[in-house]
Amino acid sequence: MKKLLLSSIVLTVFSASIVLFQLSCKKTAEAQTGTSYSLPPATTTNLGGIIVGNGLSVTSNGTLSVNSTTGGIYQLNKIVFAKLLTGGGATEIWTMNYDGTNQTKANITMPAGQHITDEYPKLSPDGTKIVFIGGTTGSNGNDDDIYISNIDGSGVTKIYDMPVGTGHTLLGGAY
Repeated sequence: MKKLLLSSIVLTVFSASIVLFQLSCKKTAEAQTGTSYSLPPATTTNLGGIIVGNGLSVTSNGTLSVNSTTGGIYQLNKIVFAKLLTGGGATEIWTMNYDGTNQTKANITMPAGQHITDEYPKLSPDGTKIVFIGGTTGSNGNDDDIYISNIDGSGVTKIYDMPVGTGHTLLGGAY
């Protein structure tokens, strides 16, 4: 009986000490203040922070935005189109604003024996160049080459030469 009483006392003291220990422990975590930490730049192999480049800005809530005034990606609000003149006339390339204003002909002077053959010119992403198909039409078939010029029509340069009689060149886009 004495052993049973002694065992009960030991178990009671042990239980009380566990309860007191748990009550004395803090169960909340607080963030450390007064220190700053910066993530290292992200790479292809390491996770890290993103470095905001030119033409981009980050708001105080972390929203990433394009800033068109500093050279980011921006909307030009321009249309480039071709006019196919009746009566076997030449094809002209024009630009205008989305609302139809400021219609301007690109005064493109093609090399001797060449003419614009494309009905679907493309505008470069930065709005400074026009990409189009030009070439010759003869008994051996079409010679559809890719040309590029400044938006005003100056600086015409052939950038792709399609061999005569081998097929047609179709322009998909200029990105």
